[in-house]
Amino acid sequence: MIITVHYSQLEKRCNERGWSLEEVIDCVVSKQNELWTIDTDHSKYPMYHKSGRVGTELKKILSHIGITSSPTCSCNKRALLMDQMGVDWCEKNIETICEWLQEEAKNRKIPFIKSITLIIIKRAINNAKKANSTTV
Repeated sequence: MIITVHYSQLEKRCNERGWSLEEVIDCVVSKQNELWTIDTDHSKYPMYHKSGRVGTELKKILSHIGITSSPTCSCNKRALLMDQMGVDWCEKNIETICEWLQEEAKNRKIPFIKSITLIIIKRAINNAKKANSTTV
């Protein structure tokens, strides 16, 4: 998608997601004074937090125990949302994430143990935090 915004909006998005303006400048299609045209589909657009993607970490952990996303599940969409919202959001919404996993376990007819699921989610959050601290 192509959008036109005040350059400060792109700066704000960069700051929220741990990127510098210099790192994402290639997504800027044109500049007209303070109004910049941005390609949000460009690979350099700060769509995600720079590192420490909780959804990605959660998918990694689950894949180690044989649980992977399928074309019909909502896993990829929810992992992407978690990546986009960041570590803080995930920490505040652990119960929601747990409910998502419970829903998917029910759909797949696999056992669900809340206490273990919470441990897995917290591990994904900690892995994401660790990734964040090594990139600063």
